Amino acid sequence: MNALLKHLSDCWRDGHRVALGIFRFLIPIVVLVKILEESGLIPWISLPMRPVMDLVGLPAELSLAWISCILVSMYSGLMVLISLAPQLPDLTVAQTTVFGVLVLIAHSLILEVRIAGQCGVSMPFQFFLRLGSGILAAFLLHLVLDGFGLLQQPAAILLSAGATTSWSDWLIQQVKTLAEMYVIICAVMLLQRFLDVFHISDWMGRLLGPALRLLGVSPKAVSIVVIGFTMGLLYGSGILIKNAQQGTLSRQDALCAISLLGLSHSLIEDTLLLTLVGGSLWGLLGFRLAFTLAAGALINAFYPALKRFAGTDHEVSHEDTVDQCR
Repeated sequence: MNALLKHLSDCWRDGHRVALGIFRFLIPIVVLVKILEESGLIPWISLPMRPVMDLVGLPAELSLAWISCILVSMYSGLMVLISLAPQLPDLTVAQTTVFGVLVLIAHSLILEVRIAGQCGVSMPFQFFLRLGSGILAAFLLHLVLDGFGLLQQPAAILLSAGATTSWSDWLIQQVKTLAEMYVIICAVMLLQRFLDVFHISDWMGRLLGPALRLLGVSPKAVSIVVIGFTMGLLYGSGILIKNAQQGTLSRQDALCAISLLGLSHSLIEDTLLLTLVGGSLWGLLGFRLAFTLAAGALINAFYPALKRFAGTDHEVSHEDTVDQCR
């Protein structure tokens, strides 16, 4: 019983610290979106992104949520989506799933591309790999879902916000949404502890190990990729840096591993988070993982051509990387 209470207390402390850090960025973004909404500028600001959003079958206004995901974090993007929900057309499950795949692959690029650079690969390559892969994956999923008429029912956005007529009503609604987000962040910390305690990474390793080895990823890199898949990019990249510096990983393994981690990390936590805004669990998880493995196969196959501009000689310690991420 005492051990359980300690785990819960640790999870709450971790979640509280992470939530406060995220809210520093979230609150100004939410206020800015409200100002843009009141001024009627949102359609004009989203206009340059309309061709990309049309390509993947999404309203142009959702580009603001995606851009927030790219520049800050997925939480900020979800808050923007919730703020925009009252003025958006009714979204289908297919659309929220396509949006989910888009942001799951291409989010937090400013921070996470820097992490990739510390792992010994080219930051511009990783940036365009994830940005281009996000758009391509969303486009392919849009074609499949709309072409076969799948997931066309209205999406149930659990964190949706209703339309407000005054700033006071809007403020109360945002406080409520932030409180819900706080609980979600603490729950994510608890889930992460659960994954660690019950060795979910080992189970994922047995499931994905054979497929990763078929892609040419060495057994040493397989364990790193699986840890990143389940625990997150920071965990996987930290181990990758350590092994690369010790000379136990080749440059090919380093490039393939960090590319796979960039396209698919925190598979369980991030996927569940996107289901709260109406995404299909199997669409988000299954399609993203299948796309990642296909992309990994191509990167491994064309490594001789990619290594000229996808790698770097830069090296840094794991401690430096953790400090920068904080």
